[in-house]
Amino acid sequence: MRSVLSPRTAAVSSTPHHLHLSIPILPSQIVVAKHETNKRDCTHNILYCHQQQQRLFSTRTRRRRVRGEAGGASSTHDTSRELSPDQFQSIANDLLDKVESSLRKLMDRNNGLKIERHPPSSTTVDTDDSESFRQHQGQLSINVPSIGGPYDGGTYLLTIHSDENTISLQCLSGNFTYIYNTGTGEWVGQEDGHSLLGILTRDWIRQCHGVPDF
Repeated sequence: MRSVLSPRTAAVSSTPHHLHLSIPILPSQIVVAKHETNKRDCTHNILYCHQQQQRLFSTRTRRRRVRGEAGGASSTHDTSRELSPDQFQSIANDLLDKVESSLRKLMDRNNGLKIERHPPSSTTVDTDDSESFRQHQGQLSINVPSIGGPYDGGTYLLTIHSDENTISLQCLSGNFTYIYNTGTGEWVGQEDGHSLLGILTRDWIRQCHGVPDF
């Protein structure tokens, strides 16, 4: 007995295999497709932004490293030795004048702050449980009161040593020796080339109010 196919079934069965049938797409499928496309676009944008940020950060890091290397390299040669005693004394006095003038402008904002300028004299130096005296050619002392923060008060000492063409700084971060870089016009650390005014500013704003205009 021969089976009878309905017209719809016969049309489907007689369609060649290399032809594609038109299958209706439901509205829900369109919504899903758009959602997947938006997800891919969003993911692409996030990855792109993240890559851009990484480039910016890495560029800044390289710049800081280059500046640090350049500063350290230029400070290894003690160009202050090229100065005559009178030239060095004048430049050192100018530094103490600048620091004193800048900090005196902030005295109204720091009750109890005391600033004193000392003429050339001798300084008591503690060495291995004994005391010795070292001559200096001028000194600036800044007595900082406690303002109740994490850092207590103390005394900053900025001292000129013309016999060695150096300036010493006693501050919150420790005791340091500085030489004058005639090429840059800056006082830099004898060991690592850091800026005297930079570390003085950093320690000051930790303990006091206001930012000095060195």
